[in-house]
Order: sequence, then C-alpha cells, then structure tokens
Amino acid sequence: MRRARCWAVVLGLLVGLRAPGWARTLVVSPQGPFTTPAAALAAAQAGDTIEVQGGTYAGPLVVDKRVRLVGRDWPVLDGGGRGTVVKLTAAGIVFSGFVIRGSGASLDQENSGIAVEAPDVVVAHNRLADTLFGIYLRQAPGSVIRGNVIDGKALPVPRRGDAIRVWYSNGVHITGNTVRRGRDVVLWYSTALSVRDNVVQDGRYGLHFMYCDDARIEHNLLSGNSVGAFLMYSRRLHLHRNTIAHNRGPSGYGVGLKDMDDAVLAANLFLDNRVGAFVDNSPREVTSTTRFQDNVFAFNDTGVSLLPSVRRNFFSNNSFIDNGEHVQVAGGGQLRGNVWRGNFWSDYAGFDADGDGTGDLPYRAERLFEDLLDRYPSLRLFLGSPAAQAIDFAARAFPLVRPQPKLVDPAPRMAPALPQGLPALPRPRRWPLALSATGLLAAGALLALFTRWPPRVPAPAAPPSGSDPMLAVKALTVRYGSLRAVAQVSFEVRAGEAVALWGPNGAGKTTVLRCLLGLLPYQGEVRVAGLDPRRQGKAARRHVGFVPQELHFHDDLSVQETLQLYARLKKAVPDAALLQRLGLAACLPQRVGELSGGMKQRLALAVALLADPPLLLLDEPTANLDAAARQDFLRLVAALRASGKTLIFSSHRQEEVLALADRVLVLDKGRLVADAAPAALRQLPAWQVTLRLHLPGDRLEAARATLAAHGYAAHRNGRSLCVAVPPGDRGRPIALLLEAGIPVPDFDLEPGNHEEA
Repeated sequence: MRRARCWAVVLGLLVGLRAPGWARTLVVSPQGPFTTPAAALAAAQAGDTIEVQGGTYAGPLVVDKRVRLVGRDWPVLDGGGRGTVVKLTAAGIVFSGFVIRGSGASLDQENSGIAVEAPDVVVAHNRLADTLFGIYLRQAPGSVIRGNVIDGKALPVPRRGDAIRVWYSNGVHITGNTVRRGRDVVLWYSTALSVRDNVVQDGRYGLHFMYCDDARIEHNLLSGNSVGAFLMYSRRLHLHRNTIAHNRGPSGYGVGLKDMDDAVLAANLFLDNRVGAFVDNSPREVTSTTRFQDNVFAFNDTGVSLLPSVRRNFFSNNSFIDNGEHVQVAGGGQLRGNVWRGNFWSDYAGFDADGDGTGDLPYRAERLFEDLLDRYPSLRLFLGSPAAQAIDFAARAFPLVRPQPKLVDPAPRMAPALPQGLPALPRPRRWPLALSATGLLAAGALLALFTRWPPRVPAPAAPPSGSDPMLAVKALTVRYGSLRAVAQVSFEVRAGEAVALWGPNGAGKTTVLRCLLGLLPYQGEVRVAGLDPRRQGKAARRHVGFVPQELHFHDDLSVQETLQLYARLKKAVPDAALLQRLGLAACLPQRVGELSGGMKQRLALAVALLADPPLLLLDEPTANLDAAARQDFLRLVAALRASGKTLIFSSHRQEEVLALADRVLVLDKGRLVADAAPAALRQLPAWQVTLRLHLPGDRLEAARATLAAHGYAAHRNGRSLCVAVPPGDRGRPIALLLEAGIPVPDFDLEPGNHEEA
C-alpha cells in the first residue's frame, strides 16, 4: 500500500512538471473544444501551443504564460474600440498569425494593438488595423517584431499613435514589417537594435531614434513621410543600403542627424526629398566623426544641408545628381573642418585628361546664387532660372563678387557610383518641372544691360523631311540608383501626328518629356528633328514648344510685358495673329495675376509657340483647369493639330485622349506596354479609372469610412480621396457621399487603379 502511494506521488509530480516534449496543443475555434483564446489560456501551462482557428474573438486578451499563440486562417481579435487589444506579459511568448483591430483611441493611455511587457517575445506575421499604437514594447529586451503589417487609425497625423514603439528594450530585432499611416516608428532608450527590410510610409517621422547606441538600420524603404528618419542623441549608428525617397513634409528631411556621434551612412539612396540629409551638431563630441560614403543624393531640392558650426563630417564616394542645390549651409556662412573627397558632382565642369576616373581640377562649390540662397531661402523662387545662371555668370566674370567656396573636393569622380541591391520603390513618382518667370525677368534685365543690339530673329524651325520622323526614341532608360523610372522605351512620332502618353501617376510620362527636352540624364537615344538633345540641346529645343503642368509667371507683369520678356529670351517676335487666335490680344495690358487659370494656360501656349516650333510637348496642360476652361483650351490645341503641328501630350483624362490623339503610348512603371489607336485600348487594365474626389479637408476621413462601408477601396492623396471604380460605376461613390451628407465640390478621373501615393 505504501509503495502504491509513493508511485502515485511520483506520477503526480511528473504530470505536474511535464517535460518539454510533453507540451500540448490546445485548439480554439467557434465550434470548440475551446471557444475563446482566454479559455484556452486558462487551461494552458508554460510551453503549450494555443492554435486559434479563423473567426472573430472579442478582446482584450492578456497572455501571462510562456505559450505559443498561433493563428490559422487569420483569426480576428477585436478590441471593440476600447483599451489595448492584446497584452503579452510573460517572457518567451510567441504570438503570430492574427488580425488585431479596434483598439481604443486614448493617447494618454497609449491604447495599442499589441503591448509587450516581457523579454524575448516574438510578434510575427500579424495584421494590425484600426489601432492607435500598433506594437508597443515596454522593457522587453531581446524581443522580435517580424513580418507584421500595421495600418494606423484613420486619424489626422497629430492624433495618431506610433505604429511601432520600442521603449527601454535592448537587443530588439525589427524585420520585414510594413507600416502605413502611423505617426512614427519610435525607438527610444534602447541599445543594439536591428531595423532591417521594413517599409515605412505615409507617416510623420518614418523612424524616430533617441538614445539608441549601436543600432543598425539596413535595407529599409522610408517613403512619403514628413521625415524619413530622425536620428538623435545616439552613438555608433549605421544607416546602410536604405531607400529614402519622397519625404516632403514641413521639414522634408530624408534623414536628420542631431547630436549623433560616430554615425556611418553608407550606400543609401536619397531620392526626391526636400532635403536629402540634414546635419545639426553631429558629431557632438570632439573625438567623434560622421561618415557619409557611397550614398546617392539625386533630385532632392537640397542634397545635404549642414549648419555652419558642424565639424568632422567626412564625405567620400557619394554621388550628387541633379539636386536643386547639392550642399546647403543652413543660414549661410562657411563650412570648415569637414572633408569632401572623391564624390561625383553632376555640375562639375572639369576634365579627366589621364582617364583615371578622377577630375584633374578640384570641384568648388562657389556659386554666388547658392551663397545668396543659403542666407535668404526665399530666393528659392529663382532656383534653376536664367536669373540664377546670370548671377553666377556675373560672379565668374567679375571675381570681386565671387564668394568663398563653401566646399572643395580635390579629387571629384567623373562618373556616379550607384549602389546596388537597394529596396525598390513601389512605383516611381514624377519630379515636377518648374520654370520661374520671375527668374526670367531678372535674367532679361541683365541681358538688357549687357546686350545693346536688337535680338536676331531666327527663321521658324523647319520640320524634318517626310521620310524622317519628327521624334525618334530608342531604348530610353532613366535610373535613380537601383530604381528604373523609365525602362527601354522606344517609339517614333511622324510629323503632324498627335500622340498621347497615358498611364497612372508615376508611370514615367513626365520623365519621358523631360528627356525629350534634354533636362534629364538618360541612357538610350533621342532624336528631335534629327538632333540629339544632350549634345545639340539649343538647336533641338528650337524645334520644341513646351507647356508644363505647373505655371510660374510673374503676377505683376502685364501679358504684353511677359510676352516681350520671353520673346527677347527666345529671340523671337510675338505673332499678332496668333495672339488674336488664342484670345490674348484684348488682354495685353492686363496683369498676369488678374488672369483666370484658363487664360494663364493660353499665355503658356503663346509662350511655347513664340518661335513657331513644329513640335509641341504638353505635360497634363488641363490638369488645373475647370471644365469650361478645359474645353476652350482643348479647342485651341485641336486647331494647332489641324494646322500641322506635331503634338506629344500627357493626360489622365480619357476624353482628351479620345478627342486629340492619333496614337496612345501606354506607360506602366516606366515601361511601354502598348502603342495603339485610342479605340483599341478600352479593354486594357490601364484604361480603367480611379475617381479622385476633391473634398473639404474636415470630411476626408468620414468620406473614406462611408465608401469603405460600401466596399470601395479609398485612400487619401493630399487633399483628395482616390477611389478605384470599375467601368460603368463611376458615379456611384459620389452618390453614396451625397446621400451621407458629404458634399463633393469637384472630382477628376485618372487612369489605372492607384495605390496610395
């Protein structure tokens, strides 16, 4: 009897302790055996697996045991709009495969989708939607956040929580997550972090670092935020092989550095940000450095902006490509104590006689206009205009006014070095071509001072012979680092043809037009009337008139003064008959600022036609016009086409393409996918439409919710809402909004099914 009791005690102890190999799997489903995760958790012991089948389960859920919670077929944990949906409070938990939604909306209480309050927790492959804070780690060292998709609540940016927040949690790995519409990804007071292969879009600060030493940020895409990453008060941070693009908020930094020591930024692509990298008091310690190496700064308003007090920054083997200003001294002054060596500068005018790939003359950033711009940022209005060019010409001609160089690169590279293997953008965006008429006014004044004879009026440009195309494009390719904005595009346009460029925003339409004007570097071949715009730019452009989408005229000039200014710069004479035909003859004394949008567009067309070019390029010329002005402008363009002008135009309106085009070139992600008559394109996916609704700013979120409730995928794009609509269903979203009491003052139809920009 005593022996039997002893065996019973031993067996009980073994069952209670349970060796790891004896861990159980508890199943939760609407049919049982457990019908809620909380019930299974109450019965589980450390080391068990809780498998939750598809279905919707009510939150909140507190997991206080070391278990594996695994979702199958995407079970939903719904917080019902109250508090935090899931709390993980035991070390070693694995939580994966769930849809988490419906947290509360209290910033004070930091309502979250998933809150982690223990070490070594793995949160992987979950989908979070309608949560204020997404995944929140508090004192959770060694944890992993991997492969999650996080969408914030539909709130204005100041009211959002952080999509990911890591607080006092060392050694955390954040890998392969997609974050959209959060406030920030906050990483504070944590060391040895790894942030890799993530996509962070449409937030305030993509990444927000403070007091995080020894972090590695690698191979992430930070796009469309106000700031790509702000890195502050940290040591030995490595930013490596990231794509940082289209960050254009109030500050618009791709990356901001403040009080950083021994940071290394290497092999990153900084593309189309307001400022690629901003450096403030970095490094802060006298024994520390900051190193920028092998990066590409391309098509930013400013490549790098540094405060004049910063020292010990080393720039080597970077490529500065067509930035509005490569390097800015914020507030003006001189840069001292920094090293620039072996960088590529797209405006370098030196030579390489010995062919070793290094310029034989130093690169000097000593433009007078840039010096003035750094001190008076309002002069950015003139950037890229003939006024800026004339000021720099005067500085070269009269050395007394030449500024001290803000930097000297003694060994500039002759070719850019473009890093490979960078994260690709979901699609390229357009880089707007903005020409300042105010700048042209200043240039015209300088020309009047130095040119006392009347301009020679050239004969109208002759079109090519009947056997030659007006325009020939072969294998046109435009690259920004690893990103191809245009890829192997080939086509020809005969004299007298009207050809439309069609495709969604970012398809490459404007990039192609800029290449035809010789304004972008490209691979391949372009011939305008037999001339190469890269090598014979001035002669080629005599054959071309260009009407941009965004107009920049000087409002204080009269129409007549504006035409005279441009005529002088083009060495042409305004044609009275043309002005009469365009309806401008009666407006000559009127100030440009008093013109309607339609009349300004007519003025732009008159400027484009001043030298009677045979080829007209129009970049969405009616995009900013109301319906009546649009129809008037299209009638003028149709008359020009009938008179024999060759037209190449981009448009997102199907009716314009059908009315004007003989052929349509359909572009998608930079590739030419179709070349056909308009009538043959009706069945193409690219011919389907996105409805862009222009709504009052305070009704955007209500409109999005209304449309989502009826099954429409709608997203914000600036101050408008984009809705994908199937053919024949274009009016229904507007009707639904009107029924909900939401006014729709205006709308546009655009090609294709757009994702959020």
